[in-house]
Amino acid sequence: MTPVFTIIISILFLSKRYSMMTYLSLLPLLLGVYMATAGDYSYTAMGFFLTVLGTLLAAIKTVVTNRIQMGRLQLHPLDLLLRMSPLAFVQTVIFSWMKGELDEVVSFCKTELSTSLVIALLVNGIIAFFLNYVSFTANKKTSALTMTVAANVKQVLSIVVAVTVFNTKIGLLNGFGIVMTLIGGACYSAVDLREKAQRARPPTPAFPLPTPNGSAVAEREELLNVRVSSQ
Repeated sequence: MTPVFTIIISILFLSKRYSMMTYLSLLPLLLGVYMATAGDYSYTAMGFFLTVLGTLLAAIKTVVTNRIQMGRLQLHPLDLLLRMSPLAFVQTVIFSWMKGELDEVVSFCKTELSTSLVIALLVNGIIAFFLNYVSFTANKKTSALTMTVAANVKQVLSIVVAVTVFNTKIGLLNGFGIVMTLIGGACYSAVDLREKAQRARPPTPAFPLPTPNGSAVAEREELLNVRVSSQ
């Protein structure tokens, strides 16, 4: 649902317009993700609300980070990451304190924290840093909608990795959904590249303009005609 929310936000607040081919290319992608993740669902009203809210916030974050990097501010991905990381840290600490997890973290650090765990946390932080940097850079180079499409393809590819590495069992519907999602992602990429090439192409003039050589030849002929008529 993230691409749908991204399109709605872009149309309502940024006045963006998308072609009919873009909408059509998203249909097999969204249907494929639904089929790939189909299974025994059990949910509550609160869980459904939180899922939709998380999807909406993910779309808002993608659109806002793209505008911050491409709009009036023109922030570099590292500069954006520098400004967002402290806010994310403060938010994490507040929610941990509200849920009572902060005391558990302090107790764990006093009793069970080891050098290997510190190294693992450091490596995890480095990987997270590069992940965010690459994500912001890709968002700047492409678009918010392209990032959400890539996120859906990544979700399906994670299922493929689970099947390959962990021998997870999936049904025929799930497998067909994976294939359809990959086809939808390829179709969207082809449509997006073609539209970008058309926008980058210089407009063709309504009437052909004379070339410099042609104008020079015409001027010479006109001078010759004037000389002949004067003689």
